[in-house]
Amino acid sequence: MFKKSITSGAIALSLLCSSVLAADFELDIKPGLWEHSFSMESESGAMESAIEEALRQLQSLPESQRRMVENMMREQGINLDLAGSTMQICITEEDIQRGSLPQQENCEQSIEQQTDDTLYFDFECAGDPPYSGQGSMTLVNREHYTGSAEFSTEMAGRQEHIQMTQEGYWLQDDCDG
Repeated sequence: MFKKSITSGAIALSLLCSSVLAADFELDIKPGLWEHSFSMESESGAMESAIEEALRQLQSLPESQRRMVENMMREQGINLDLAGSTMQICITEEDIQRGSLPQQENCEQSIEQQTDDTLYFDFECAGDPPYSGQGSMTLVNREHYTGSAEFSTEMAGRQEHIQMTQEGYWLQDDCDG
């Protein structure tokens, strides 16, 4: 159960990396350290229950093991909780100029429409489990974006529809701290 629960979190993190930061378009943002926050809601509530169970299991681990798991996640810039999740990602000037911002492996994404401040995209990711959907990202300014996505995946052998909202803030020029 713990592994399946962590998979739910991995879906969210890879969705964030693959669709919100996928490039092949012009993105006028500041380079540096960014914090990305998101929250998800599944149609059946199964994902939320799985995350809740994973957190219960994490809390029941001996303190040294719990700290090790929490530190591994923190080193990857990930902070998961029931209210939402955050991660930090470094985006360099070179990344922005190349149009190759961080992406999740095994994901195909396409920009369906772009206005002055909003991108509309579709995505499909092979993985365990695979997932696909669509969403939008709106640049509020060079240091802030908001977005939403909806996608379908399989959880516990059943098709699941998930809604996600997201927001990103530029934190600082220096990615090292």
